[in-house]
Amino acid sequence: MAIRISFAHKPKRRLLRALLLLAFAIAACATASNGIAQETEITPTSSVVLASEVEWTHLNPTRGEASPQAATLWGDRAGTEATGFLVKFGDGFSSPPHIHNVTYRGVVIGGDVHNDNREAEPMWMPAGSFWTQPAGEPHIAAS
Repeated sequence: MAIRISFAHKPKRRLLRALLLLAFAIAACATASNGIAQETEITPTSSVVLASEVEWTHLNPTRGEASPQAATLWGDRAGTEATGFLVKFGDGFSSPPHIHNVTYRGVVIGGDVHNDNREAEPMWMPAGSFWTQPAGEPHIAAS
């Protein structure tokens, strides 16, 4: 047995239903227009930093001249926020075994880099290679 409900004979319910739908539509439009108004109030800006403007510093200042050079592109390397930076390893560089407190990802832009545990067979990654270094895992970096 099928039950069929019709609002045709109940004009007050039909009117109430139409008003609720209209109220919902108005609320949805108001919310959408608020979002549009907010978006237009925020002026997006682009930012360009030329290679000649990148500021290079010691990645590990306590190592002095033996330290690779690093350039922060965004964020704060010493902070807890997401950060992007470049690193220049000198020819023949090899770090002591160390760990990081966060997982990071590296992309080789130029030259060859080895990043693994101290006992690993050297696997030199050429430009375009990518690796992930898990937090707390001892490793070395070499070029």
